[in-house]
Amino acid sequence: MAARSLAATLAVAPALAALFWMSGAVTMPAAGASMALFVLVVMSAGFLLLRAVDAADMPAPAAWVLGIFATAFAIYALVAVFQMLAATAFAIWAALVAGYGFFSSRRAAGGQRMDWTEWVGLALCAVVTVMWCREIAEAPAILDAQRNFPAWTDHFIHGGVISHFGDARAVGRGSIQMADFPPPLYHYASYALPAVFAAPLDLPGLPLSTSVWLPLGFFTMCAGAYSLGSVLGRPAGGIAAVAALTLLPDAANYGLRNGLFAFHWNVLTTPGAPFAIGICLLAVALLQQWHGTGRRRPLVAALCLSAALLSVRVNLFVLGFPALLAAAAAFSGTLRRRVILLGVAVLAFVLFVFAFYALTDYERALDPFLANVHTLQTPTAYEGWYQNLLESDGRRVAVPAGILAVYVASLGALLVAWPVVLALTLRHRALAAGDGVAIAMSGCYILLMVTAPVPQHGDTTELTQRPFVLLYALIAAWTAAALVEWIALRVQPGSRRLWIVLLATTALALPLLWPQTGALGLPKVGWGWRHLTLSVEDGMPEAARFLRRNFRPGEVFAAPGGLTLEWVMTDVATEMTSLTGAPAYLARPFVQISKGGRRREVALARYAALEQVAGEHSAAAALARLREMGIDWYVVTGSAGPRWDLERRLAVFAAGAVAIYRSTSR
Repeated sequence: MAARSLAATLAVAPALAALFWMSGAVTMPAAGASMALFVLVVMSAGFLLLRAVDAADMPAPAAWVLGIFATAFAIYALVAVFQMLAATAFAIWAALVAGYGFFSSRRAAGGQRMDWTEWVGLALCAVVTVMWCREIAEAPAILDAQRNFPAWTDHFIHGGVISHFGDARAVGRGSIQMADFPPPLYHYASYALPAVFAAPLDLPGLPLSTSVWLPLGFFTMCAGAYSLGSVLGRPAGGIAAVAALTLLPDAANYGLRNGLFAFHWNVLTTPGAPFAIGICLLAVALLQQWHGTGRRRPLVAALCLSAALLSVRVNLFVLGFPALLAAAAAFSGTLRRRVILLGVAVLAFVLFVFAFYALTDYERALDPFLANVHTLQTPTAYEGWYQNLLESDGRRVAVPAGILAVYVASLGALLVAWPVVLALTLRHRALAAGDGVAIAMSGCYILLMVTAPVPQHGDTTELTQRPFVLLYALIAAWTAAALVEWIALRVQPGSRRLWIVLLATTALALPLLWPQTGALGLPKVGWGWRHLTLSVEDGMPEAARFLRRNFRPGEVFAAPGGLTLEWVMTDVATEMTSLTGAPAYLARPFVQISKGGRRREVALARYAALEQVAGEHSAAAALARLREMGIDWYVVTGSAGPRWDLERRLAVFAAGAVAIYRSTSR
């Protein structure tokens, strides 16, 4: 197993290390060494777990997905329970993996060597990950040099969450955006992975978000696609599945041209989604293995993986878990097992929806969701269609047509290719459980759109549009791999000729598509550009470096710049948490207030307290009030200082439009 893990590390680590280095926050030797160790532990854990779930015959990319899943949950659990650094949790996990691997290898009859087609599959996943993620990986370096951040603004939010798990300045201080208050419920598991690199390399969260978290997720998605494809169509099917997800244009580029359903843009701007996609695709592959071999452990592993999506990406869990359960129920051998699994699937779906309505007073999302996606996502190829249909034929006609249009806008040509390949598959074999997941998921998506509530923050697309990426990925990967399977049976069963042809075609397509991925990953909806071209205050990178260098664990900073009770993409406090790893007294108040309860009360009280500090007439009174509030550092932006120090004479640091004050002495 050790030799197999080392070979896999050589295929994977260089590409991920290069993306890490592109952030400008770490040297290439440090990026290479740290990433190699991380990949080695993940691959070792994955191979051990494949053996444990009786699926050791699956390819190396499956080991990556299983290893990344187990590593994320192990680190997250240790950090959440013991309030330790993610790096410490990773060291404990690595020791457990190494110890178990040593003793299990002594009992094993012999280690399986990694086939060279597996190595090529891993390398292909690595290459397309670099192709799609390289421009975003460079964003922190560009920010430092030009004060512009050419990536999705949410990376500032994600960077803060990563520091929450990995930075000694923030660990144990509750929510990094509202220090000493418990963090809200969220799908945090994947954030623990990039947090591993924070303390050993002394890095803030922003470069870890753009240059580690996103590439790890994208690679996991590709590895999951390869795993499913290889189960269906051997190595050739794996190559085809990866190519279908990464080399073919998604449905937003033709047909209805609705940019909200751009698959590549969605997975690049929500980096937690590709983790969930990869895990779910592996679960489907394991389900296919169970149906073909009759071994129970792959079934248990598939169900566990799909259930664990709850902690990776909730809005994909609500689509993936019921669909996988329904498919398992439909293809179970006994009536009793079918009834039990189908009952659990229905119960899980009903309980989730009921819990939302029981715990909130929000309404169904269907009508505002359809109006949103079909009327507000300009430019599209069907401007005004839905509104005209609603006005002329009423809701009874417009709503079903709008739901159908969601499938057309999100799947595009796959709506034709998938049924055709399904029919071809049925001509040479019966459908298996893994084949049935896509069918079940397409039905579950309708149920989800019809029943989903509007969540607390008011985004009608949260549980209705965002899950489409999982359906798209599954249908695209399955269609490509099943088509290869059908072709292989008619060419020369068992021959690697088809694999070589597909690999050569993919290799030729890569340089052609390479320059285009930057444009394909850009938003195709007009409002999206507001989230992409953020300019920070002059002096912000320098101020962040100063604050990070002088900040000590247990301290808190406040930044009133941009604080408002209205919705904002970001504010100074959010940017500083991501650039420093330090916990803020209050950031993005709207998000805290929208959750209601005690969190709302505390956020409003802190907002009012910061307003009082800004309104003080003397520096002595302002600094005294900051000390009473437990705020050690006060960050002010603008051409002048605060009202009580307009010339910024008392600032301990000033650069450009940013000044920093210290309220306490060491």
